[in-house]
Amino acid sequence: MIPLQRHKQRRQQLAERVSGPILLLGNGTRARNLPMTPLPFRQDSTFLYFTGCERPHAAALLHDGRFTLYLPEPAPDDALWHGHTDDLQALCARYGADEAVPVARLEQDVQSLPLRVLAVPDEARNRWASQLVGHALQFGRDHGDPELADAVIALRRTKDADEIAEMRQAASITEKAFLATMRATQPGSHERGLWTLFEAVLRMHDGVPGYDTILTQSGEVLHNNDHSAPLQDGRLVLLDGGGELMRSGYGVDITRTWPVSGRFEGRQRAAYEAVLESQRVAIAACTVGREYRSVHDAACTVLAQFLVDEGLVRGERDGILERGTHALFFPHGVGHHLGLDVHDLENFGDRPAYPPGVPRPEPFGTRYLRLNLPLEAGWVVTVEPGFYVVPAILQDPELLALHGSALNTDAIDRWQGFGGIRIEDDVLVTETGPDVLTSVPKAADAILEIVGSGPTAEALLCGS
Repeated sequence: MIPLQRHKQRRQQLAERVSGPILLLGNGTRARNLPMTPLPFRQDSTFLYFTGCERPHAAALLHDGRFTLYLPEPAPDDALWHGHTDDLQALCARYGADEAVPVARLEQDVQSLPLRVLAVPDEARNRWASQLVGHALQFGRDHGDPELADAVIALRRTKDADEIAEMRQAASITEKAFLATMRATQPGSHERGLWTLFEAVLRMHDGVPGYDTILTQSGEVLHNNDHSAPLQDGRLVLLDGGGELMRSGYGVDITRTWPVSGRFEGRQRAAYEAVLESQRVAIAACTVGREYRSVHDAACTVLAQFLVDEGLVRGERDGILERGTHALFFPHGVGHHLGLDVHDLENFGDRPAYPPGVPRPEPFGTRYLRLNLPLEAGWVVTVEPGFYVVPAILQDPELLALHGSALNTDAIDRWQGFGGIRIEDDVLVTETGPDVLTSVPKAADAILEIVGSGPTAEALLCGS
């Protein structure tokens, strides 16, 4: 857990950067289908960062050096339905507030203040706050007070020692889930079983998935959340998953790819080794002051050479890179910020990731680059190169018009149905070089020793 003193320090740092009363909104609950059955609750990350309060419908006022926490009062029948609930005095002490008061007082207390507010994922809260401050708030679009947004970005982008400790813990439980899933992989089992096992292990270690788990044999679909296929001999499993600690909200983002059968077949080994080498080179480039775009380019250089060596493209490596043809097989950016969110701070758009006034590149591939700033000590970024054979890309008329002469269609035809490979780890940038926070095995031979070495997911979960 993040200690109370750390939250207090963060609020002090925020007050030093931004003058005036600041209203921090937490998320409320949303009904799943009936009012009595809410969707799983997750607190707004910025609210969590400054308060540590994970309770629904909360708000915080930072004004004149005081931290006032607004919380719903327990309903008279809460003890019947939900058990004991702490009163406001106890909650005030738990979160280190100067005062904890009923949330019903909030509007009255702030109506005459020139508030600084940011949008949160709960649009009902945004609509209420929009009326209060007189300007639009919409999560991911109308962010709110720009000076406050910049201050939050600057503070949250650099991770302190307590945050790194939480992320290491999240990495540890996620590694356990990956190993269990690898061991349970056998032909004739099912994607659904592996997906269930992965998330069950996270929950057994006081974690939850930080995002929708990607577990698929169709790895060319980058955000594939379908788990409906039996495991087939000769195919590759791609698992992109990350545990998030339930109390603090910090998590990790890891991807591994392995063969269902426990052995690489045909061209799978060569492609895997190329992606692994591209990741190694990119991780080594994660040094203070290095433009993250150049980390992406380092991975691309290795993958472009692989395309040339395999005959998938015609021409020399540097020419392929200059034309951008490699992006047809590696169409996304090499990574992003990580912390309280899997794409940390991305609710602020490109503001945390690009210099002011600098738009994303337009060419296919680099337009999906989620970070293009010089790296700073204390930042945590993902490094996740990949190789994919995506029919929709390789048959796209517009892309073929640009790159068709550089593509060896006969060779590409032989790769159809290959799927995709991605290898992802989380890297802390330090003054002495990159510190990889995640340690799930990824060397090809190490993975092969694990895959299929245990009971299937069905046997573990269902006894059959």
